[in-house]
Parts: sequence; C-alpha cells; structure tokens
Amino acid sequence: MNWKFIKYYQTVLFTLFLACSTDEIYEPIYMEEIPQELKIDALVGIKLESNFATDVINMNVKLDTEGEYFITVLDISNRIVSKEKVSGKLGDNLFRVYTSTLPKSSYRLELYRDQTKVGTTNINLR
Repeated sequence: MNWKFIKYYQTVLFTLFLACSTDEIYEPIYMEEIPQELKIDALVGIKLESNFATDVINMNVKLDTEGEYFITVLDISNRIVSKEKVSGKLGDNLFRVYTSTLPKSSYRLELYRDQTKVGTTNINLR
C-alpha cells in the first residue's frame, strides 16, 4: 500500500467515527435526595433549577409512568432545535442539560410521551 492510500483511508475512518457519535445534550444524574430547587409538587412535570443558564443546568422530570419520553427544545420561533429520547422511571428523573452548543437565546423545553405533551418550561441562555 502506498502512503496516499493509507492517509486517505485513515481520514475516511476518522470522519465516519465523528459522524456516528451522538449529540446528546442530556445526561442522567443519580442523587440520593432531590435538591429543593428541583422538587415538583405535582404528579407530573418538568422543572429547571433556574430559568437562566450558561453552559450546564440541572433538570427534574417527574413522571407517573415508566417508559420512553422525548424532550424537545424549541427556539423563539417554535422551530425544533433538539429532540432526544430518554428513558423515564416512575417519580423524579434528574438530568444534566448541556446548553453550551446552543446559541444564546430563549428556548422552551417540552416533555412528550406518545405525542402527548406532559410538561413544559422555559430557559434563557446567557
């Protein structure tokens, strides 16, 4: 094999590796106790520790049934910026939301199960 072919082959493999990586902005958090700013009194809902964020913010999603849910991020003109499937368990589900990849603006986070809206909240990125 000549050097040009090896270089080309490595470039293609590296590009495929990057293209297949996930763009998840949600990461589950495991805590023994729910912080006061994330507690939800209702049976079902979604709550952020603050409506203002810079790079990372914690979020609680309280559910009344286990299953697959979608968290959708909509921009100020109601366009979907991000949509991610998460596995929800009964009760409180804590997530860490990485917002550094989003442009600074206002967004709406919506929680869906089987195309039914379960909860919504707003977030402002600085």
